Amino acid sequence: MLRRLLLASLLAAACGGSPPPAPAAPPPAPAAPPRAATTRSYAALDTAPGRVSIFLATSRRAVNAERPGDRYGPDDADQLQFAAVGVNVPPYVARGTGELPRPGSLMNALSYNPDARREFFVTSVIPVDSNRFVQRVADDLALSHSRDVLVFVHGFNVTFEDAAVRAAQVAADLGFDGTVVLFSWPSAGSVTAYVRDQQAARNAGYHLLRLLTHILPLAKPDRVHLLGHSMGSEVIAKALSLTAPDDSLPRFAQVVFAAPDVDARVFRREIMPRLAPRAARITLYASSDDEALRASRSVNNVWRLGLGGDSLTVIDGMDTIDATRVRADVLGHTLFGNQGFLADLAVLLHDGSSPLDRRVLPVRRGALTFYRFRGDPK
Repeated sequence: MLRRLLLASLLAAACGGSPPPAPAAPPPAPAAPPRAATTRSYAALDTAPGRVSIFLATSRRAVNAERPGDRYGPDDADQLQFAAVGVNVPPYVARGTGELPRPGSLMNALSYNPDARREFFVTSVIPVDSNRFVQRVADDLALSHSRDVLVFVHGFNVTFEDAAVRAAQVAADLGFDGTVVLFSWPSAGSVTAYVRDQQAARNAGYHLLRLLTHILPLAKPDRVHLLGHSMGSEVIAKALSLTAPDDSLPRFAQVVFAAPDVDARVFRREIMPRLAPRAARITLYASSDDEALRASRSVNNVWRLGLGGDSLTVIDGMDTIDATRVRADVLGHTLFGNQGFLADLAVLLHDGSSPLDRRVLPVRRGALTFYRFRGDPK
């Protein structure tokens, strides 16, 4: 090599020119982001209460409150705010998988003293700016093996604390290895505020899109999953409606709609074409026994995406799962308390397997196939 450079230098000098520059060294390969050697463990929750950390992005207005669970109210801040949130999760010796015991409202009114061994509640809220939020998410991803992020968007009639404890329950009961980010939009937390909540959900779509395009990618997750429940799916739909072909929205691994309160026609015509190229798999969980969505259908006078029955929505490119045979809450609307649903969702998020490889039954409808849960034991 030295001899070739010397000859080139002499030749250049003889020709009255300067020697050619030495070839530049290739840039070093970027360092792989840190990850844990093993998956995150929730085994300590078998016998003792534990603290589950989630990360909050919200368009709710912050309020002064003594209790951590009251730090964000129902008013719209019209901007993103961020926090690290700790949630007490009681042990499985005191609750079943999917159960969400909470302090009683009467006790809260008299004196707030929740029982850590028996009840879910928010233990801490640490507000942070966007840069610290990204760093905290990145630090938490380094404690996982998968480096997955699950973005959970709650539904109608949900307070901040309701949403936070649900997100923690889902993380624990799924045994989710990655990092949970709760997107909390300003629901009024009142069953009488349906129309108001519907507009608030649509207004929040812009802020969810900003979280997905400009904030979370900075933490460098390996995969991003998106889980919308009920009216939270309206937030997701609005965010997708604001996308452009050349935007920076990352490709999702799993996008899951659980009992979505969304106009089925709008979803089929406008949202699915935008979502399909951006997701590895799209899954709909629907039920014909969902009384909340039946009420929504009456209010909106249009079929809801999460309703089952003869008009169950089956679309090419989306896995539709009829969850009518599994028990939900009293309205048949919230499946996060059902062990069969949680088990299916855990497998889906872990390895993205097809319904054909999970414990659901295929059902043909013309040229398309949907799936049914086998049902809970009697």
